[in-house]
Amino acid sequence: MSTQLIYSMFQDVLFPASEQGAEDDGSDVLQLRRLKRYVPLPETPVRSGSIVVFDLETTGLDSKADRIIEIGAIRLNGFNEVTQFSSLVTTDIELTDDIIKLTGITPDMLKGQPPIASVIPEFLSFIEGSILVAHNAEFDMSMLKAACSRLGIDLEWPCFCTLKMARTFLAELENKKLDTLAAHYGLKFESRHRAIGDIKVTVGVLAGMLQQDATQLTNWSHFQPYTV
Repeated sequence: MSTQLIYSMFQDVLFPASEQGAEDDGSDVLQLRRLKRYVPLPETPVRSGSIVVFDLETTGLDSKADRIIEIGAIRLNGFNEVTQFSSLVTTDIELTDDIIKLTGITPDMLKGQPPIASVIPEFLSFIEGSILVAHNAEFDMSMLKAACSRLGIDLEWPCFCTLKMARTFLAELENKKLDTLAAHYGLKFESRHRAIGDIKVTVGVLAGMLQQDATQLTNWSHFQPYTV
């Protein structure tokens, strides 16, 4: 059970609320911040260990103003799929026509879906004990950390980026977009710009790089140049 601080005259000074946090936690009292952290040992195996490849769909690119509308993730152990996590997320932020066109997610699809305050704890439980992976992970981690922060959670989690890896190991490619990497490894999307569809291709891209181009990377210490 989380500890709560009853309002006092010093609350606003000591614990200033975020600009748009009220609609996210639905609480009239301010929760004390808590740290959610995982620190793998340098020798932790990545190829044979537990990793979670994840992807977010959002209302835009600004981690402060925009919100998550879909979280997807696939847990792998030794690159064998163990389980999936997938959830749409309701939000008060209006979806633009560009986002609807890009993702295929409509306002009607988000009606009745759980709020981020319900989805984040489930997702954090799902990733427990696993290293995170994403393509262009700086964006996904910034959105994830911002969502956690609005709920009073400071997230410190290991994550490495297949985009950063591609810049090193596939420097000859014209660009390092996920579509380009998919074509390079002969992969096809089930659904583009939907979380699980993008994740499955990211898994294939990561496997391709580790099997063909980055064979020297094995343990967590080897992935440090590609972390975010």
